[in-house]
Amino acid sequence: MAGLTPVSGGHSIYWERSGKAGGVPAVFLHGGPGSGCTPTHRRYFDPDIFDLTLFDQRGSGRSTPKAGLDANTTSDLIADIESLREMAGHERWIVAGPSWGSTLAIAYAEAHPERVSGLLVEGVYLATRSETDWWHSEDGAPRFHPDAWADFIAPVPEGFRATAKQVRDWYLDAMRREAEGGAPILDRLGDASADIDDLRRSALYRWTEYEERLSWLACSADTARTSMAARGKDYVVSHSLIEAHYFANDCFLAEGQLLANADRLASIPMEIIQSRQDMVCPPRAAWHLAQACPQARLTMIAGNGHAMTEAVYPALIAALSRLA
Repeated sequence: MAGLTPVSGGHSIYWERSGKAGGVPAVFLHGGPGSGCTPTHRRYFDPDIFDLTLFDQRGSGRSTPKAGLDANTTSDLIADIESLREMAGHERWIVAGPSWGSTLAIAYAEAHPERVSGLLVEGVYLATRSETDWWHSEDGAPRFHPDAWADFIAPVPEGFRATAKQVRDWYLDAMRREAEGGAPILDRLGDASADIDDLRRSALYRWTEYEERLSWLACSADTARTSMAARGKDYVVSHSLIEAHYFANDCFLAEGQLLANADRLASIPMEIIQSRQDMVCPPRAAWHLAQACPQARLTMIAGNGHAMTEAVYPALIAALSRLA
């Protein structure tokens, strides 16, 4: 079952519902922001147990308008989750999400704790400035990925490199202008004859390429290109633009808000899964969340980066079983 449902601000969100009718209600929140849901996300949930809802967040995937930034904030997404819960007829449901999905899952659970029967977060991102700056500051991830950083920072004028915020603001402006012009460079994303330096004339390409290279324990520029080409132009535009929009606005959350309100999660069974070698969302945030939520079970995964790979699946499936 799937559909496109109008919500506020001129947006319509694409949703899917699968699994066992009358089963354990659950909703999966994808990362990004801006990446969209995939069939892989559905496979985390046993269809003989769960009544699962997936959806593409505003501007992402099959939702419309594509890459729409107006009326696209965290509070808007929380309202969309509630609309989907009501539409599905669930009193409460398990809420699960990785990376940005963990941020949104926590924010939703803190806003509506009475609607959450269980909470599963992976690759935790609490949307603090220090976490966001980690990606775009010389003292953060670039220490471990200097080659990826060099390719990312190359087009940024010297006058916009003093702070991580300046770097992000420059990219957001450049990507907005590129998207408004139709992003023609990305029409060659799947063209094997296109040189990677030609593709990197696109700020939208560079933004997502950088995150791809940080996300895996081993990801070359060529591997990132192949991955991006497989997902297509619309994915790169939405992921890059929406993510930069959220980061430029501190994810529309007050500094430290999610930890400050963690007491609202006290009655919710909670699972935290974190990969120790995660270079996009380092483990400290997951540790702080676990300390603020004594009822939570924290599972650390060795030998894995940010991307959810086979190393994570056993812990993920076990955690869902405990919550069900």
